[in-house]
Amino acid sequence: MLQSLAIIVTDAREIVTDQRGRCQEALALPAGTSALSLLLSQLAQAGVQKTVILTLHGVGDLGLGLRNGLNGMELCLRALPTPNAGRLIDAVSVDEISEVRGDVFIFTENLNIDFSLIERLVRSSDRNLVVVGKAHSHRSFRLLKNKALRLTAILPQSSVSGRNVSADLSPIGVYKFSSELLRSVARSRRRRCNDDLEFFEAALGRQAYEMHVVHGGTTARREG
Repeated sequence: MLQSLAIIVTDAREIVTDQRGRCQEALALPAGTSALSLLLSQLAQAGVQKTVILTLHGVGDLGLGLRNGLNGMELCLRALPTPNAGRLIDAVSVDEISEVRGDVFIFTENLNIDFSLIERLVRSSDRNLVVVGKAHSHRSFRLLKNKALRLTAILPQSSVSGRNVSADLSPIGVYKFSSELLRSVARSRRRRCNDDLEFFEAALGRQAYEMHVVHGGTTARREG
């Protein structure tokens, strides 16, 4: 059984563009280094045992050059047969998490991530963490927290008003969840519409699993 698993949901077409060097300046990465290969090496350095890459629009040549510097971390590539807007739901499949008894780290955006953030997630005693940043209007949903940084509610974009702006946060696409919580959500997947908003509705309904938010710090969004 695995004690740690990372799941990365990505669009292979964007990564190919990145590997050709078109986005290196925006990411401040060395030439020929993609955000994905950097993230893989960081996960391996943090001690994650296995990473599964779920790709939209097929795998193609994505695996070429990604297996260097993994320090023994197992790497699997799988194509998503029916891509949809719910990348978090796509990541939480019974097949991907069935062998995990510890923590699952999920990445649903192509990000240039500071290694300190991954270390914080790995070392944190909290098992269910959502990395957040300041909310932006283009996000489909937002999160509310209490003073203890516990996630208390989700807000569809249309329901946000000025009175809750101070507590208004947006997930940036980085998560740490216990495998037990993910299995409980995955079991009800067939009855859901497969979007990330409904994932949080299902997760918040499981009172045995508290979720907390953590600020992303220096995490930078990839510009495609």
